Amino acid sequence: MKQQVTVIAVEGNDAIVSGRRASACGDCAGKTSCATMGSWVERIIELRVHNKIGAKIGDVVLLEVPDSAVLRIAFHLYAMPMLAFVIAGLATRSLALHLGWPAVEAVAALGGMAAVLAYYFWYKTKSDHNDASGLDVRMVRLLGKQVEFTSTSLAASSR
Repeated sequence: MKQQVTVIAVEGNDAIVSGRRASACGDCAGKTSCATMGSWVERIIELRVHNKIGAKIGDVVLLEVPDSAVLRIAFHLYAMPMLAFVIAGLATRSLALHLGWPAVEAVAALGGMAAVLAYYFWYKTKSDHNDASGLDVRMVRLLGKQVEFTSTSLAASSR
């Protein structure tokens, strides 16, 4: 996944970058009608990235997140909660049947939902992904300077 952003600050070996959070949807035909991640709203992100290419304030750079990192995050945010729901739901259903509880399906659903919440709580408190460096975001290439248009520059260019 690649993202074009602008450097807004440089602090030591790091750069603070800002850009729109939409390039993952850039080629999707349904992006205008999709509600995923609030795509109807333009989201601006700010991120601290290691500045290995020496970008300066105002430079437009290309960031890259390796596909493996995106797949790993998707697995933890989608596949694991679904697996937790199914396993906990089946285990809760078996327990409810064995103990003769009423409304076995409702109890199983509650057990599955509790497992999903517990998994998200555990994942959120896990220490190795809480900072942006866990995303393995890399500054790949300098694309140029951001052009700012002012009334003076427009008047000068029209002469």
